[in-house]
Parts: sequence; structure tokens; C-alpha cells
Amino acid sequence: MARKTEPLDAGALLLGTLIGMVAGSIAALFLTPRSGAENRRQITSTGHGIRQQLEEAVTPTDPLEESIAEGKAAARRRRLELGLD
Repeated sequence: MARKTEPLDAGALLLGTLIGMVAGSIAALFLTPRSGAENRRQITSTGHGIRQQLEEAVTPTDPLEESIAEGKAAARRRRLELGLD
């Protein structure tokens, strides 16, 4: 048995489009940041956090290398304290 499809009502299509536009506009008013500066600050901090997480995940940490780096940094600070540099 063949199923008959009725043509799309132009009025229903227009009404649905208008309701979608109004709903989208209201959502945009409530969900947008207050200023461009705030938005840029949020994007920058999010970007830094993501970059740090990626670097930690990609760069394997070697305890020996970390200890050597800490020792070198401590020696550098001490030399500066003693005025040897």
C-alpha cells in the first residue's frame, strides 16, 4: 500500500522559522559574554590551560632530568645571591 505524503504547508514552515529565530535571538542575548575583553580573557585562559595539559600529556617526565634541572636552577640562584655571576 503506497503511502501518500501531503505537501508541506507554507504557513507552518514560516511559523516554525519565525519561532526558531525568536528563540535563537533570546538565547543569544542571555548566553553571550558581557564584553569583548571578557570573551578574549576567557579564550586566552582556556587556551593556556589546554596548552599546559597537552604539554604535560605529550612530554614524558623523567625524574632524573627534573632533579638535574632543579639542581641547576638552585645553583644559578645561589650564584646570583653570592654575586658570582
